[in-house]
Amino acid sequence: MAAHGRWAMGVCARSLGSGAAVAVFFIGGRSARMLRMTRTSRILSLGWLLVAPLVALTALSGADCAHAQAVSFKNFNTFHNVVPGVDFFASSRQVIAPYEKAAAEAVAKLKGLFDEDLPKGAIFICSNLAQKDSLYEPVVLKRGYSWVLISVTPEVRMQETMARIRSRIGDNMPEEMRRRMSNPPRDMASGAEQQAAGEMARDIAFAVLQSMLGGADFRYRSSRVTDVVKSPLPDWLDVGIAAYASGDTEAIRYLRANLDQAFSIEDVIGMSRPFVSTSSDQQGGSGGSDGGGAGEMGGGFPGGGMGQMGGGFPGGGMGGGMPGGGFPGGGAGGQGTRTKPKAGGEGMPPRVLSKAEQDRLLFDGQAITFFEFFLQKFGAGGMKQLIQYVRQGKETREYLVQPDVLGDNFAQIESDWSAWLNEQPMPADPRPKPKFNNAGNSNNRNRG
Repeated sequence: MAAHGRWAMGVCARSLGSGAAVAVFFIGGRSARMLRMTRTSRILSLGWLLVAPLVALTALSGADCAHAQAVSFKNFNTFHNVVPGVDFFASSRQVIAPYEKAAAEAVAKLKGLFDEDLPKGAIFICSNLAQKDSLYEPVVLKRGYSWVLISVTPEVRMQETMARIRSRIGDNMPEEMRRRMSNPPRDMASGAEQQAAGEMARDIAFAVLQSMLGGADFRYRSSRVTDVVKSPLPDWLDVGIAAYASGDTEAIRYLRANLDQAFSIEDVIGMSRPFVSTSSDQQGGSGGSDGGGAGEMGGGFPGGGMGQMGGGFPGGGMGGGMPGGGFPGGGAGGQGTRTKPKAGGEGMPPRVLSKAEQDRLLFDGQAITFFEFFLQKFGAGGMKQLIQYVRQGKETREYLVQPDVLGDNFAQIESDWSAWLNEQPMPADPRPKPKFNNAGNSNNRNRG
């Protein structure tokens, strides 16, 4: 370098870690010392003009990161990534504990079927009605989540149930019924948590399928999370994936008991899931929770049902968060068939299912079992290929009839599926049934 050092150099250094930026200008040599102050000021000003946007961008990006890490909602504690890709919000870790295993298994199974990242979701478990009332779904979705599910603890569900009863019969609820509802048997409370966890896992699957595959115009709504119309996959495949992820076997039990009324498999893979009105009130029972109903057929309370094919309080099943079997005076469970009242408090039978509800259960049972049949035959790799095929807008039938898949003889396909189904053990009903003594009192009721 020349002795005169006729050079001028500007160096801009940016610290990414702290978000600070520093501009340092070195001016050396005899010529540099001769620069007028005005020129020096101009150079420094130009340097800071170049640096300023970097400072601003760093500050904004730091704010965004801090915002993402601090997602929180009033009245809830936040539990990030308890399950990969899922944030839980609840009063305490103890509240979400019953849901963790089922949710983790559902997410793991979904990841095994899709070679892509699953959309991030938020799950709220409300321990009181004030928490539930404080939530506004669009606000949650704007905080960076693709889907959201809102559930309540069995205790809150019982509060909602009692409120529904009061709305129908006023303050005339018998004291004995009120006492039993406020203090359910231990095994029924545990069964309620297991049932709620299973339903949560099923809804995670539906929510992921909708938000991942719904397309640019899709708008997520948790109130329609089980509405298979929201997914571009064939209805049978939506139902099969959700049951596979959650371990739901309810429809299988119904199918096995009514196999002579089943649809043909060729029809199932091409038809829409049978519609069940959400306002169904045949014999006091309620329908489902989505635009196509919910096949969770219970008896019902006086004037209204809630069930999961359960028995329940006087008038029928209570389900929907409490397992079937019922309390004295309620139904003894069942799946849509009338039974003669029994002694010992098993009393009123559950209501008869409507034709639409029966069709829904048959369809779901066949969709779930055909999914399992195909999965066992071709493995996860074959199922991935089928999913990718129908995601392109092609028909399931076109894939299945290929010579190296199932072939075009649907009579043989039906026969193979039926034979496979008969070899499978009957799924057990996971809901515990309380035991009653001759006086109609539960032998396993909580004390105190």
